[in-house]
Order: sequence, then structure tokens, then C-alpha cells
Amino acid sequence: MENNTENKFVFEDISSTSPTFKSEMVAAANEYSNGAFRNIDKVIKVISFIVAIAIALVFFAIAAVLVMLDKTFTVIAVAVVVVGLVLSLICLFLIYGIGHIITQNKQILRHLRF
Repeated sequence: MENNTENKFVFEDISSTSPTFKSEMVAAANEYSNGAFRNIDKVIKVISFIVAIAIALVFFAIAAVLVMLDKTFTVIAVAVVVVGLVLSLICLFLIYGIGHIITQNKQILRHLRF
């Protein structure tokens, strides 16, 4: 067997302090901020309100149908409304929270000025 010293492994530093890595991150951040998802945080927040209102309206309609069928279903209709409101608020907070996280992330990126 021959001793071949020409085949050596070369390691490249790709840490976050290297200028190449920083320039790639700046390009990626600029592409993201100037792209189609520029106002996605606001869109998600609006969608959260639309979804919450739609869920509440569906449960109100179910409760109204129950009351129209028979007056003895009034207690069940009230329970359906309460469950619908709780479910719509949970969905509102979850979806709105995602939009708020995106807003904060954009503010952090703006302050860091990659």
C-alpha cells in the first residue's frame, strides 16, 4: 500500500461569524421581507377574527334551530352557545397568537438589522 498524502480532508468554517454566512442571511432576510409574505402577520390576525366569528355564528345558528324545534331544548341551546363561544375564543387566541409571534419576529429582525 502506498502512503497517499495528497488526499486530505478540508473543513470550511460555516459559523455565524463568517462574512459569507452573514451575507447569505442578509440576502435571505431581505428576500423574505420584500416577498409576497410582507404583511402575513396582519393577514393571520384578520383571519383569526373571521374564523372566531364564523365559529360563533355556526353555534348560534345551531342553538336557534334547537329552540325553534322545541322550547324544551332551551337549556341545551344555551349550553351550545357557551361551548361555541369558548371554542371560538380558543381558536381566536391560538391563531392570533401565531400572527403576533410573526409580528414580534419581524420587529426583532428589524432591530438586529442583519
